[in-house]
Amino acid sequence: AGLIFISGGMNIAWSNGFRGPIYYTTTSHNFVAWFIGGIIGALISCALTNKVAKKFVLLFASLLVTIGGLVIACTKNNGSATVAGCYLDGIANGLVFAPFVALAGEVSVPYKRGSVATNMEQLCYGIGILLQIIYASTWSYGSYYYTSFSPEMLKGILSTVYGVLGLALGYFMTIESPVLMLVNNDEQGAIDALRRLQKPHTLTEETYDQLAEHKRYIAMNKEMSLGESISQAIPSFIRLALLRALNAMSISLYVSYCLTFSILISYGLGGSKGWYVAFAFCRWLGNCIPSFWADSLGRKKPILLGLLVAGGLAFAIGSQYKLYKYLDGVTVMILIFEFFAGMAFTGTSAYLSEAYPLGVKQHFIAFTFIVEMLVFLIIGVIDFNLYSAGSDYFYAVGALYLVGFIMGVLTLPETKWLTLRGAQERFSRFLNTRF
Repeated sequence: AGLIFISGGMNIAWSNGFRGPIYYTTTSHNFVAWFIGGIIGALISCALTNKVAKKFVLLFASLLVTIGGLVIACTKNNGSATVAGCYLDGIANGLVFAPFVALAGEVSVPYKRGSVATNMEQLCYGIGILLQIIYASTWSYGSYYYTSFSPEMLKGILSTVYGVLGLALGYFMTIESPVLMLVNNDEQGAIDALRRLQKPHTLTEETYDQLAEHKRYIAMNKEMSLGESISQAIPSFIRLALLRALNAMSISLYVSYCLTFSILISYGLGGSKGWYVAFAFCRWLGNCIPSFWADSLGRKKPILLGLLVAGGLAFAIGSQYKLYKYLDGVTVMILIFEFFAGMAFTGTSAYLSEAYPLGVKQHFIAFTFIVEMLVFLIIGVIDFNLYSAGSDYFYAVGALYLVGFIMGVLTLPETKWLTLRGAQERFSRFLNTRF
């Protein structure tokens, strides 16, 4: 699934303005097609919940990524083919997001769940964004129209490679959820899955301890009716949907436009490549560092630190985003903003894998993903005035980040080292002030 998310990250960056010159007629639909596809895939995944094995979902999604990559790789300056490829890749990402974020929580031991979930989702999306920005910004465009190869075609080739690798690895290495096997009364299958997740692959006392904990987790959720599960999930959904919406605002089309504008005004066209690469690495490092701390520092502290610093920087960017000030320092502040924004939202992967009750888990993970895609989509179709709206956008981002910070201090639980049962119990309480 991580390979599909890398392809998705490349498409998110491409859709949000990190791309080369376009030599075909486009509308906003060309650049929001991936997000629409993601929404479609997420809705389909809701209908497939616990009906189709995750292995088959992954294989089908990998096939979609492969086909979408081939469509883009085999064409040049073809808007219709690009839209088709974006739809296929977006649908694939939407299909695997909910089931595999849920799976990451169910196959991990409590002391590794945070790193497993964040490395699979946010870090892989970050790698895709990094790759797309690096090659798109460093490409030589002098004879772009006359050469037979373009950056879009390279994106298609890379997506094809990720899709083929996803097919191979998914076929041989996918392990189904031991939790769902127990729900379906397949205890022997659950034991075998837990055994395969261990190194060495032998039955140990820890295997049976995990099995017993999964049974307690299932028993707790079986006591809840559908209505009770939904009512417990809604407060968690509000918290996590807000965080994922703020994540979309940090890497949106308008941020890329403001970055480009600030580079051109402050440094000119000649030095733009280095600034784009630095932007990409700042975002990736912001994802990378907390992903390895998720089970030591936890989820809550990096999220709050990122929100607080990024919110303050957003206000600073808004105050300096003035032509008469020549956007003094804006480029550097956007880079630092991206680092702390990446830090702020990496932990949401772990939260998504453990927050929702079992009976509605995949549905609410999918709904959270849909909210994030809708924010990308809305920003992508709004016609902003780059000269006057830049400061307003960052003032709004700063205000929302501070709202998110206050909400996080009061309501986000710290769930490191907790079992799924313990994490769900903490999320069931709306007020969580402990760190």
